[in-house]
Amino acid sequence: MIKKSTLIVLIAAIVLGAAAYYFDWKRGQKEAANSPADSTKLAFTLQAEDISSLNISYPADPKSQPIHFEKQNGVWQITQPLQTGADDASMQGILQQLASVRVAQTEPGTPDRLKVFGLDTPDVVLDFQMKNGTKHMLRLGKKDFTGVSVYAIIDGAKDVALLPESLLASADKPVQDLRDHSVLHFVGPDMTAFDLKNPSGELAAVKDHDAWKFTKPSSAPGDLSAIDSLLASVASSRMTTIASETPDNLAQYGLASPGISFTVTDAKGKTATLLVGKKEGDEYFARDTSRPTIFRINQGVYKKLAENFSDLRDKKLAHFDPATIAHAEIHNASGTILCTRKNETEWTFDATAAKDQKEKQNDQQKGNQPQKPVNLDKLFTPLQQATAEEIFDQPAPTLLAKLAKPAFEANLTDKNGKVLKVEISRESGGFVYARTNETAGIYKLKPQILTDLNFKASDLTN
Repeated sequence: MIKKSTLIVLIAAIVLGAAAYYFDWKRGQKEAANSPADSTKLAFTLQAEDISSLNISYPADPKSQPIHFEKQNGVWQITQPLQTGADDASMQGILQQLASVRVAQTEPGTPDRLKVFGLDTPDVVLDFQMKNGTKHMLRLGKKDFTGVSVYAIIDGAKDVALLPESLLASADKPVQDLRDHSVLHFVGPDMTAFDLKNPSGELAAVKDHDAWKFTKPSSAPGDLSAIDSLLASVASSRMTTIASETPDNLAQYGLASPGISFTVTDAKGKTATLLVGKKEGDEYFARDTSRPTIFRINQGVYKKLAENFSDLRDKKLAHFDPATIAHAEIHNASGTILCTRKNETEWTFDATAAKDQKEKQNDQQKGNQPQKPVNLDKLFTPLQQATAEEIFDQPAPTLLAKLAKPAFEANLTDKNGKVLKVEISRESGGFVYARTNETAGIYKLKPQILTDLNFKASDLTN
């Protein structure tokens, strides 16, 4: 039996423990209620995409003109102090911040405090209107002592709010920083045709599904990677500086008779054209014909636009899918090899060069193991990877003569009976020359391909 004194001590300990737990819990609830996450609130209740116009003015700097933005047909435009497109990234940054900016704390907005906070004559004022006609105003003054917040007045409130300084940094910029700096407006992957006139001549190409094909200066496949690189480079390029807001004197900039004209067309037939004129220092004058502005572009963009037919055409010797090939006839320095597909990964010999065939028969007579499965990677890989140093679309008789007696020849027949014929010459002047029955051109290749393709039948079973 527990003594009375012991019981009293035990009860007292339980009561004290419960009290301590209760007061700790209450203190935690109070701290949670006063935590930063709960003490902040949204400055505005709105969605960024619902803002239809925005005006940014700079009362503390009378020399700075207000900038007015309007959303027209889903695109942000600057209408004052000039008419031009707005920089989309800058606009989205400002609008998203207006929609998400939170008030860290508030201070009484007495006249003396407004002056100290720089709100009697604000550095920046943002007036904006919603699609439904609702208007808002945000006045931004000086930064606080930490430098991470700025004093502000929201919609004419009496109290001063502390907002993140990042909003001031985004809005307190000159019009040249907030305007659109895109060289040309188009989305590379959406383009279905382009026409490029540059010092090398005129190039024209159309896109069929995922493949590009040139129509000028001659019919030839385009290099998908090279053309995509050209389109991506121009689509992502930015003006370096503005030369003129009007196209009054095009000849002065070499744009009356531009050295480069680049036009892209999308699936709906919409076009965009970039003209490039004179060089000035390390830059070039240029103009998007849909806008009056004359601007400068850097050498990187110019070099892309100065690429020639050889830079952009497909220089692969042969195009085929090994999985579709059913029969291969090979003639090389080792003799003749005939192969037929057995299954998805294996081939069998129909016949081989006399020497290899004799060796095979001898092995069988000696009771050796059955022949190993045949693999044609040694044939397919070099042919697929072969890329020309140069292509001669109208080869001279001297080049044609090099292929009169090819050092290598392969006939690849697919499952539908279509035959791809490849011929490669002997080495001449440090190169070999090749052609296929798909084009009339002759391909100038490095001689390593001939070395790779001079395998024996026995090499295909290793």
